[in-house]
Amino acid sequence: MIGAGLFNNIAPTAKISSYGSILGLLLASTLAIANASSSAQLSSLFPKTGGTYLYANEVLGKPYAIIAGSVFIIGKTISCVAIALTVGNYLSPVYGKEIGVILCLLVFLLSFSGIHKTAEIAKWFVWIIFGLLLFYAVSIISTPNVDLNIPIFETISFDSILLSASIWFFAFTGYSRLATFGEEIKNPKEIIPTAIFTGLGVTILLYFGITWLTLSIISPELIMNSNTPLLVAMDVSRFSEFSFLIVFASSIAMVSVFLALMPGIGRIYVALSRDRVLPKAFSKIHKKFNSAYFSEGFVLISVIVGIYSFDVVGSIKLSSFFILIYYTITNLCVIKLKKDNRLYSVAIAFYGFVTCLIFAVTLVVF
Repeated sequence: MIGAGLFNNIAPTAKISSYGSILGLLLASTLAIANASSSAQLSSLFPKTGGTYLYANEVLGKPYAIIAGSVFIIGKTISCVAIALTVGNYLSPVYGKEIGVILCLLVFLLSFSGIHKTAEIAKWFVWIIFGLLLFYAVSIISTPNVDLNIPIFETISFDSILLSASIWFFAFTGYSRLATFGEEIKNPKEIIPTAIFTGLGVTILLYFGITWLTLSIISPELIMNSNTPLLVAMDVSRFSEFSFLIVFASSIAMVSVFLALMPGIGRIYVALSRDRVLPKAFSKIHKKFNSAYFSEGFVLISVIVGIYSFDVVGSIKLSSFFILIYYTITNLCVIKLKKDNRLYSVAIAFYGFVTCLIFAVTLVVF
């Protein structure tokens, strides 16, 4: 989950709500927790490949399942576009799109080798990212005259916080990938919920810390139009000569997320194909590497087209919209479950359902 949202979202949300971006982040976090609780319950009840496509098929019926699968594929494919553009912007604003394409090809080749190997690579990437972000935090905190008392309630409005939260939502959608690999995980009924809440908890704390520190060293006006807000902040911090480490961190983070995201999209294609919603070719799994190579190849082509069709902020907003619809259906599945099959109060799912719809409408209206 530590990906494009962390390295991008501070800028557009600061443009919308200034220091109130922190409040938008808080609101988005509450929705992420509600959605995570629904995903955890359903993944425990239906520990198979497919995510909400599978859950909707079991609980709501085929039409809802097809909608869930479709919006997941579209939303997550556009997420890949945002990731690729983020790497490109941090490495080279001039050749950002070309670098994004190279990243896509690299991730496809790594993913082709199978989910277990890519998971091992991603695990090491996470520790590297944590280390680099810790250095980023130290560099800002140790900067003379840095003011950690930022005015988060200054010049805010309800609609600006709501739109800010809707964009921040993009940063908290990574745990959905865990549910798409149900049949490939040992003891999924215990591991998937634990992994979802652990990952989300760490991510929320990290995002709050990095966002707060970034806005404490540089004003929203100076980063609101930037595609590289963390790099801008690092450039004015105590150890600015090490700004290249933020570029490195963004690259590692994007590759790590991409490595998990591409196979996840591929598995939804597989699930749709197995149910004869998509052609049989999409269900092909490589016998040696256990990768959905045909589906992932199709994702690769789609992402490359998207790179040349969207900018990074536009791709984040569009991805958020489709994934909000996806989680609306996820929460509806939990609402429709029998009481004995729920792990948590149905009120949490109701909150997630209503808030997802409000956020989605906000992205369209504003």
